[in-house]
Amino acid sequence: MPARMSGKHAENGPIAPVLFSFALPVLLLQLLQELFNITDCMVVGHFGGDHALAATGVAGLVLSILINFFIGFSSGISSVASRLFGQCSYRELQRTVNVLFRLVVAAGIVFSVLVITTADTLLSLMHSPSEVMPHAAMYLRICACGLTAQMIYNVGAAFLRSIGNTQTPLCFYLASVLCNLLLDVLFVIVFKRGIAGAAVATLISQWLLALLITGYMTRLDSAYALNPLGEGLAMGALVKDLAIGIPSGMQALFMSISSFLIQSCINRFGPSAIAGMTLFAKLEGVIYLPTFAYGIAITSFVGQNLGAGRIDRIRETVRLSLKIMAAVIIPMSLVLSVASPVLLRLFTKDEAILFNAREAVLFTLPFYVVYGINQVFLGTIKGLGDTTWPMFCTLVCYSLFRVLWCHLLIPTHPTMRVVYSSYVVSFFLMLGMLVPMYMRRIRTVSRNL
Repeated sequence: MPARMSGKHAENGPIAPVLFSFALPVLLLQLLQELFNITDCMVVGHFGGDHALAATGVAGLVLSILINFFIGFSSGISSVASRLFGQCSYRELQRTVNVLFRLVVAAGIVFSVLVITTADTLLSLMHSPSEVMPHAAMYLRICACGLTAQMIYNVGAAFLRSIGNTQTPLCFYLASVLCNLLLDVLFVIVFKRGIAGAAVATLISQWLLALLITGYMTRLDSAYALNPLGEGLAMGALVKDLAIGIPSGMQALFMSISSFLIQSCINRFGPSAIAGMTLFAKLEGVIYLPTFAYGIAITSFVGQNLGAGRIDRIRETVRLSLKIMAAVIIPMSLVLSVASPVLLRLFTKDEAILFNAREAVLFTLPFYVVYGINQVFLGTIKGLGDTTWPMFCTLVCYSLFRVLWCHLLIPTHPTMRVVYSSYVVSFFLMLGMLVPMYMRRIRTVSRNL
C-alpha cells in the first residue's frame, strides 16, 4: 500500500517562519545545483585537458536553453498547482500533475534527439572556436541524453513546492550531487576519460534524480499523487494551465536565448574570455541561484495565499522579502568580490582566464542586490496569476536590451566590459517595469476578492 504523505499549507501561521520553511530548502537546493556544476568544473579544469573548461561552458549554454524553458514552465505551473492546493481542489491538482508528467517525458525525448543531431550546427551558430568545437560537441551530445531526466525532476520539484514540500527535492538532489562527485573522480581522474567522463557522470546522476522524484510522487497522499497512466485534465483546463505555464517557460527561454546570443559576442574574444565567463558563472551562482530560488519559493507561497484569499499575507511577504534580499545579498556580494582572487584559483592557474573572471566579478556582483529585488517581484507577480508580464519584462530587459547593447557597442568598444555593463543596466531597467505592475496587480486582486 502506498505511503500517505501530505503537503503543507502556507495560508496560516506567522509569515516569517512559514516563508522561511518554504524558502530555505529551495535555497539549499539551488546551492547544491551550483555545487553539482562546480564539481564538474573543478575536475574538468584540472584533469580534463586543454580547452575543457571552455567546451563545458559553451555546451552547457546550449543545454540551458531547453532546461531553463522547463524550469520556467514548471514555475508557472507551480502558481496554478499552489492555488489549487490552497483551495483544497485535490482532484484537479492530481489531473494537472498527471498530464504534465506525460508532456515533459514526450518533450524531453524529442529535444534530446534534436540536440544530438544538430550539435555541430548549434555550436557553429555561437561562433565557437575551432579548437573547442570537438570537445564541446561530444560533451553536448552525451549530456543531451539526460534532458528528459532533468525535465522530469524540475516539474516534479515544482509540484512538490506547490504543496509545501521543499525538503524532499533537496534530499534527492544531495544524493545526486554525491553520486556525480564520486563518478567524476572515477571516470575523469581514475579512468582518465577527460571531458567525456565528466559528461557520463553527469548523465548517470541526472537519471538517478529523475527516478527518485518520480517514485516519491507516486507515493504521495492518494488525493493528489502522481499516476502517470491516470486521468488527465480536460482539453479546456489543460489549455488554460498551459496559458499560464508557457509564458513562464518563455521568460526563461528569453533569458537563455539572450545568453546564447551574447555568448557569440564573448566567443569572439577567444578561449580565455570564454573560460573566464564560465568561472564567473560558477562564482556568480553562489548569489544568483539562491535569489532565483527565493523567487520560486515566493511563487508557491503567494499562490497558496491567493487561493485562500489572504492578500494581507501577500503584502507582508513582499515587504519582508525585500528586507531579506538587502540583508543577505549585499554582504555576500562584498565577500565574494574580495575573496574572488583566491576562489577563482581553485579552478585554474591560467592568468588570462583569471583576469577575465575577476573583471566580471568586480563589474557585476556589487549590483546584484537589484537582481534579488527583481526576483521578489517576479515571483510575487507570477504567484498572483500573471505570468505574461514577467515574460514581457524578460524579453525587453534581458533579451532585446542586452543583445542590442552588446552588438551595438562592441564594434566601437571591443572589450568584455561592454558585456558586464549590459547585465547591470538591465537589472535597473527591469526593476522600473516590475514595481508598477506589482502595485497594479495587488490592487486588482484585492478588489476582486
